[in-house]
Formats: sequence, C-alpha cells, structure tokens
Amino acid sequence: MDAIHTHSSRTGLALAVILTLLAPTPARADGGGSAPSMPPPQPPPTAQRPMSPEEQAAIAKANAERAYADAYKEVEKGWKELDEAKALLAGTPDEKAKKKASEKESSAIKRFAKTAPKFEAVTVGDPKNANAWNMLGYTKRMTGDLDAAFNAYWKCLEIDPQHAGAHEYLGEAYLKAGKIKEAQGELAFLEKKGAPEAKKLKTSIDAWAAANPEAAQAAAAEMRTAPVAETK
Repeated sequence: MDAIHTHSSRTGLALAVILTLLAPTPARADGGGSAPSMPPPQPPPTAQRPMSPEEQAAIAKANAERAYADAYKEVEKGWKELDEAKALLAGTPDEKAKKKASEKESSAIKRFAKTAPKFEAVTVGDPKNANAWNMLGYTKRMTGDLDAAFNAYWKCLEIDPQHAGAHEYLGEAYLKAGKIKEAQGELAFLEKKGAPEAKKLKTSIDAWAAANPEAAQAAAAEMRTAPVAETK
C-alpha cells in the first residue's frame, strides 16, 4: 500500500510540475519579460494638408498657361487658312478658286469662334495674363463682336500699357469700327516705340483709306485743323 501511495504522490507531483511549466509567464511589474502582445492599433492616415491661396493661384496659373498654348495653336491653324485663302485670291482667280477661298475664310472664322471661350477661360484662371486678353480681343474682333474686342484690348493694356500686339490689334478694331483717327493714334504710338507691328497697322490703314477715300480725307482735314496740345 505504501508503495502504491508513494507512486501516486510522485505521479501527482510530476503532473503539477508539467502544468506549472506550461502556464504563461506573468508580466513583470518593471515591464521586463512580459508576454508577447498584439501591436497597438495604428492611427488613421492624416488628411491631406489644404493648399494655401498662393499654392492654388500657382496651380491655376500653370493650368491657364497650358490652356493658352492649346488655344493659340488653334488660332495659328486659322491664320494658316486665311493665308491659303489669300493665296487663292491672288492674281485673277477663277470661280473655283474664289469658292475655295471663301470656304477657307469661313473655316478660319469658325475656328476663332470656338477658340474665344478658351481664351476667356484663361483670363478667369489667370486674370493678369495680358496675352490671353489680347488674343481674346482678337478672336472676338474676327467674329464680329467689337464691343467685347475693345474691352479685352483695354484690359490687356491696363495690365501691360506697352503691349505692342494689343496696340496693333486695337488699331485694327478701330478701323473696323470706322474710327480712322483712333487707329492712326495707335499707329503713332507703335511708330514712336519702333515696334515692328507698326508696319502691319499702317498697311491696314492705307488699305482702309483707299476703300474709304471720303472718310479718310475728312479725318485728315480734321487732324490738320485740330489744335496742338500745349506742352509745359
């Protein structure tokens, strides 16, 4: 009986030791030897930092510059069509050439009409873009909207008073409106500046005067009799 009792005691003691070894190690108060634990939850990604007004303006300007370049390419296509129409009418064109020239001109005008809103959008994205205002005026003038053309040219010159292209286009717009004196004023500015645009505007003024001799003579007479401004 004693042998059996002693064996049972040993068996129970062994089982207790095994259970003790299998039990998890308790965490130490000083943090050493602690049981592995799940990593702490990561905070959600932070929201993107909102852009400053300066950053937004820079992006809008860059987008406007790209839009301007694309719109300008369309205008160049229109200029090419106008040159082709002019070449077709050179010399003594037949009816076929005249018809084709008319089609080229119509295509160019339609192209300018479609491009005008693009330049207008550029002026919204970059209000200080003088070139965009100038080209908006050009496309408006070529499609017959003189009021919008004048406003665009004046806005361009408000930004850049020395913009030779705008002075030349403004002179062309004055001619289209029958205001020869104002056109000659723009020519005088360009000639004083020594701008190459003066030659083109003078050619347009001479052509207008040849087509409207009476109005040109009246304007010339008025300018001769106009009082000279006093200088200090």
